[in-house]
Amino acid sequence: MKLFALENGHLTKTTSYQKVLQNEEYRTYIEDLIIYGIFRYEKEFKEDYYGVPHLKLYEQYQMADAALLSNYRKSHSAFRGSGLLSNGNDYFLFIDLHKEEDIKESINYHDEFINERIFQWQTPNSTAPSSERGKNIVFNQDRGIHLHLFIRKYKEIDGKTEPYIYIGKGNTVDYEGEKPITVTMELENEVPASLYTEFTERV
Repeated sequence: MKLFALENGHLTKTTSYQKVLQNEEYRTYIEDLIIYGIFRYEKEFKEDYYGVPHLKLYEQYQMADAALLSNYRKSHSAFRGSGLLSNGNDYFLFIDLHKEEDIKESINYHDEFINERIFQWQTPNSTAPSSERGKNIVFNQDRGIHLHLFIRKYKEIDGKTEPYIYIGKGNTVDYEGEKPITVTMELENEVPASLYTEFTERV
């Protein structure tokens, strides 16, 4: 059920939602959810506003979380099985630093930290600099594209899928090649020393 409609910059409740609110039991339940959401937000984030997508630095996320937090309009299941997903001007990069030993060389991307502020990332093999997606990546700042980086050291540990850690946005400062494009990004936030060590030292 659609709850709200946005017309000419004004958000209004739909007729069906207004009918639901007339039911005292449903209305109480909805009010409880809203109040709980406000309290939870205040506890987690204080008075900071994180906007949309609502992502907090160095928190752990799964792919589907990015869908929920960026108001993705399609099925959240679409946020699976790919290392690069987009929602409007937001591009979500899900990166495994250490690949499985038996991974095919054709998809064995060379993604790595150069230092705490510079990250090298390779696009999917189908991406060329001349394509719209390629231009959005290599000229992201000029095109108003936000590149969000989610990184994990290993895909799995002891058979359990690991979450990604959000390290903020990056901006392309250099690139070379095509299919894949090797992109050098400057991170908007320097990775803390302890997290950088965790990412870069083999254990």
